Amino acid sequence: MKLSELSVGRCGVVTAVRTQKKLAARLQMLNVFAGARVRMLRLAPFGGGFMLEAGGVRLAVRRSVAEAIDVEPCGEGDDARA
Repeated sequence: MKLSELSVGRCGVVTAVRTQKKLAARLQMLNVFAGARVRMLRLAPFGGGFMLEAGGVRLAVRRSVAEAIDVEPCGEGDDARA
């Protein structure tokens, strides 16, 4: 599933980051890379961006970026540990 499809409060494990190398490197510095846990914190209104938490870092990403990141949802009870 795409990161943009993750519900608020749920966590997922990143399986792929399908962006340009420069953006993928920047996301990696912000703890968003294959194998990392991310948690969806907020959705911007009117189809805007997303607020995430990854490895203790909070970041906002555009919808186009969130749609280029593949995740597997965490199991039940794992959502608090993203």
